[in-house]
Amino acid sequence: MRLDIENLGPMRKACVLFGILLLLVSMLLAASTFLGVTSLETFAFLGHSGIRTLAGSAVAGCMLAAIGYFDE
Repeated sequence: MRLDIENLGPMRKACVLFGILLLLVSMLLAASTFLGVTSLETFAFLGHSGIRTLAGSAVAGCMLAAIGYFDE
């Protein structure tokens, strides 16, 4: 997989890399709940369910990567 970030500025490159890292971490945490390693109650935060927290972090990762690649 090629990210094609060589032509991006340092802030945009950081946005893309952090967004993809956040997406990967949320996918790993979701997989760990499916496999029974952790429970969704572990990710419950401020009255929100755990699945909503995991989904929100995945969406935030996608948005950060999209912002970094914007106008490329």
